[in-house]
Amino acid sequence: MSQQAVLLDINQIGNLMADQPEKTKDSPATVQDLRNMGIAIDANFIVIRSETTNGFTKVESELKSVRSEAKLESALLRSEMATGFAKVNAQFVKVESEFKSVRSEASEGFSKVRDEFAKLRTAAAYSLAVLLLAIIAIGISLGGLIINQS
Repeated sequence: MSQQAVLLDINQIGNLMADQPEKTKDSPATVQDLRNMGIAIDANFIVIRSETTNGFTKVESELKSVRSEAKLESALLRSEMATGFAKVNAQFVKVESEFKSVRSEASEGFSKVRDEFAKLRTAAAYSLAVLLLAIIAIGISLGGLIINQS
């Protein structure tokens, strides 16, 4: 019996009491009348209490179900996130390794360029020294010719 039906029953009991003929309204209710009325009201409240208890039991069951589903979903989500973070971390490690390799190659390349510049500087210094010596030698020879001609 639903709560609405119980409330209708209680309403009908109230209406029956109010709709009694005039002469019975003034007459005192018998103990049996009161007992019958109490039994009807008690029965209706027992039904309401039973339905309320069943409703709370269903709600509690649903909450437990939702809670367990939420735990399962959060565990799955945590697992997926851990897997994703592991993949991202692996990519960072790979990129870091590649950067170290590029840095090492660049360092080797700059070292080679530095060595080549040093060789070029040395060669330029030797060339400049030979050129200066040649100029000096030419100057001395020209100076000797000028002296010999005078």
